[in-house]
Amino acid sequence: MSGAFSGPASCWLIPMQRRNAHGPLDPATDAALLLRRIGFATLAVALPMASLVSRRAAVVLAPIGVVLLVIAALVEAPEMFVATLKRAVFSRPGMILIGLVGWAVLSLIWSPYTMSAAEKASHLVLAVALGFCGVAALPERMRASNLNLAALGTGVAAVFALALIVVAALRPVEAAPGGSVERGVSVVLIMAWPALAWLLSRDRGLSALALSLVVGLLALSRFEGGEAVAMICGAVAFGAVSANRDKAVRIIAAIIAFAMLFAPLLPFLLIPVVARLPDSANDFVQALSVWADVVLRAPIQLVTGHGLDTVLRGRITGVLPPSTPATLLFETWYELGIVGAAAASACLYFAIRAAGRMPGALAAGGVAAYVTAFALTALGFATLQPWWLMTLAAVALLFSAIARGQYRTDRPVAPLSLRGGGPGRAKSFGTKGAATSDAIASMTSRTDQT
Repeated sequence: MSGAFSGPASCWLIPMQRRNAHGPLDPATDAALLLRRIGFATLAVALPMASLVSRRAAVVLAPIGVVLLVIAALVEAPEMFVATLKRAVFSRPGMILIGLVGWAVLSLIWSPYTMSAAEKASHLVLAVALGFCGVAALPERMRASNLNLAALGTGVAAVFALALIVVAALRPVEAAPGGSVERGVSVVLIMAWPALAWLLSRDRGLSALALSLVVGLLALSRFEGGEAVAMICGAVAFGAVSANRDKAVRIIAAIIAFAMLFAPLLPFLLIPVVARLPDSANDFVQALSVWADVVLRAPIQLVTGHGLDTVLRGRITGVLPPSTPATLLFETWYELGIVGAAAASACLYFAIRAAGRMPGALAAGGVAAYVTAFALTALGFATLQPWWLMTLAAVALLFSAIARGQYRTDRPVAPLSLRGGGPGRAKSFGTKGAATSDAIASMTSRTDQT
């Protein structure tokens, strides 16, 4: 019996058994992992897909996904969730963002449309709260299996959106899809940046190229709506940051912050230029004229603003003409005044600078996402609508998750020859592998002597 288990082969059984031995699984940890997988899949896969068929998909799915992530964090590590949430809230960008939201809520006092303004303020507060809680609920290290869902969801949603557009083009005009597809396309386009950044960070060049081609075709299908122009701006920002990160991030952050802070000067600068364009730019000239007239007519109210939700309701009730510009720049200044514009400008500046400090391709992807989102809102496609706010919160959460998935380490190079090893010794990987090989060799020699 003893002879059957003696010899060099028996010594390999003991380390293998110890190496493969695992402790008992924790049910709470397993439940947290499952909830985190479902929550992340809700944000990365279900949200872009459902946005193509439902106008309020982001409003429903974004809170569900974040709540699942928060529950998983509370089950697994509640102390870490609280500590991370405090750091995020009391950081400089966090405090500026909270100040901006607080000023927007305070503007309900002088807003003539209190009920609708309160609803808009509640959506803004909810989106900011979801962003803070979602980022705090992420673990220190995100699994690659979860992060792969970002590229999978965006790619499938982009193909699905192209199919819907092709089917709609083959149908009669009256059967064309409504605004849900338009909103869904915008959601897919803005969520393509974190997916592309994740693929590039994992050196999956072919997958990134395929996703870029599909998303590019999708953007070109919406050239008249402004999405293609916004994606071109994002692509330019992506290339600039990839070429020279520090300089490009500073310039882009300064341009966007300057545009937000000095937006009232834009109509006076652009009217002489736009007036020389062909007659097709008459609508743009009228919008700029209305903007300039509002600035000259009520300069005092540029300090405090007219109150939240006064642009949309004023256009409906006739207080503002129908040609009033539908852009975030005008809306921020008209509703929140210089206080809100300065807070928004500072928030955008520090957020873009923070995105530029992310590792690898995430810096270029994060800055490109900010530029794309700002271009869409500046062109008037989506300003502070609830579905857009929830989408931006989901995109910020995806970038934070991908940043926490960049923890790969390089395996140390094994030496060609080990001290005390014979010509038949196998190569070991690192210090731990060398110690294991020495222990196995010593056990083998003692067994042979016995």
